[in-house]
Amino acid sequence: MISSKKMIQFLVFEFLEPLYNTFKDNPFDAKELETEITKLMQDVDNKKDIYYYVLTREEKHLNIRAFSYKQKREAYDKQKGIYAVCQKPFKIEYMEADHIIPWKKGGQTIASNCQMLCQKDNSMKDSK
Repeated sequence: MISSKKMIQFLVFEFLEPLYNTFKDNPFDAKELETEITKLMQDVDNKKDIYYYVLTREEKHLNIRAFSYKQKREAYDKQKGIYAVCQKPFKIEYMEADHIIPWKKGGQTIASNCQMLCQKDNSMKDSK
């Protein structure tokens, strides 16, 4: 079993030191970073990748594909609960958030790239 001290040393050497060496000369606002990191901690599963993102601004480190409830609700309200393809109203719980510009083609997980699809049409879209 690895001691806590050894684990901390490993983390510092493997994770923090390379970050420090790469970004030590860049000017950062500590309060802004802390605020952003706190917000991202709620949405990102792999927490260590948050630090790479706030330092590099490369979204690939976050790998956030799921829309938040707020983003889904915003898209749903914008569509007035109507799905554009079948022109039928759906309750939000029966709809799925979809990237307008697909994630695999560089589409971001942001409100302006979200559309709500009925489950049937979303699954058909995914199978194409």
